[in-house]
Amino acid sequence: MIAKGISAMINKKPHFSFWVFVGAGLLWNLMGCLNYITQSNPETVAEMPEVYQIIIDGRPVWATSAFAIGVFSGAVGCILLLLKKNVATTALLLSGVGVLVNAFFEIKVIGYMPFTILSLLVAIALIWYAMILKRLGWLD
Repeated sequence: MIAKGISAMINKKPHFSFWVFVGAGLLWNLMGCLNYITQSNPETVAEMPEVYQIIIDGRPVWATSAFAIGVFSGAVGCILLLLKKNVATTALLLSGVGVLVNAFFEIKVIGYMPFTILSLLVAIALIWYAMILKRLGWLD
């Protein structure tokens, strides 16, 4: 049974789950991109609750940069995965570093945040999946 599954995976045609998993990862990262763009708009931030304004305005440049790197390289990495490009792994690793640095800031300043942990888990899952795809020879 396992051998049958492995031989099917060696086939270069991705399973339906590939499209679902990578598509969900892309959607997640695009929502992160939208979140970053929203937080970069002063008028939008001014309409947020005061606690969010304090966090966004007080965030250091390195944490904001890590946030941008995490979400934008994550979206690019997922697009590259959909195109079955080998460089997707590098983009997702860069995203993982950005998410990790941003998570460090958020946990240090805000404390435990469920979305921070979820972001780390998604980044790790996408890196893991890209490495599996690379090993299976699905990425060019």
